[in-house]
Amino acid sequence: MLNPFVFRTDQAVVTLGRIFGAPVKIQGWSWLPVNQLVTLALFTWQSLQRRAGWPLGKHLLLGAARMSVFLGSEWCHNLAHVAAARAVGQPVDGLRIYAGMPILLYDQPEHPSITPRQHILRSAAGPLCNVCLLALSRLFQRATRPGSPAREVADTAAGMNAFIVSGALLPVAEFDGGPVAKWSLAARGVPAARAARILRRANQALGLGLAGAALAALRRRRGWMALLYLLLGAICLVNGLRSGSNPAPQPAETRGYLVERR
Repeated sequence: MLNPFVFRTDQAVVTLGRIFGAPVKIQGWSWLPVNQLVTLALFTWQSLQRRAGWPLGKHLLLGAARMSVFLGSEWCHNLAHVAAARAVGQPVDGLRIYAGMPILLYDQPEHPSITPRQHILRSAAGPLCNVCLLALSRLFQRATRPGSPAREVADTAAGMNAFIVSGALLPVAEFDGGPVAKWSLAARGVPAARAARILRRANQALGLGLAGAALAALRRRRGWMALLYLLLGAICLVNGLRSGSNPAPQPAETRGYLVERR
């Protein structure tokens, strides 16, 4: 199946500028802000359901504010990766805007010149950024009145950043926690085969633990929390089983999906 994030060869790639030294690229109409429009529509609809007496403009304003912190959390996550990659001397090859969201581009994510420390720092930067944003969101929650529009914005920001951190830190090859764990073991001299077994067992244990947390959340009638735990647990279990046949998983940077051939 063709990866939709790979640049097509029959369309020109346009460079808009640079962010932290990384060229920002688009191709065709794939950059259109689909995610922003869908998220804005969803949050505006929620506001209409909760505050029927408001004028439409006010609903749109609240929807736009929630959409900004919701998707902005993922933008900040990726920009933190870009900034860290540049800081450690192994910059990304580009940043593609796809459906309004950033996609990191790496030609050779595991080039031999990249040290374990550099791998760890540029992978950990994204989750660390979201931890900081989560802390700021919690402070904003405390400073706002429950049920107020400002609290809704704060709750949205806190929820999204908590979700990103929870997922990103899992020791899964495609997430940030995978490279951090893998290269931390490599830095300690752990052989690749043994490191793969360690990560496989860690994913299996986490998957079972998250499945148990999902059941506990269901008993407390917290459906969304149960769904989140179940999703993350399934990802861990699948990765743990798959790792058995793939002792050298690719790091999270490969989600940057190949840039155009040079």
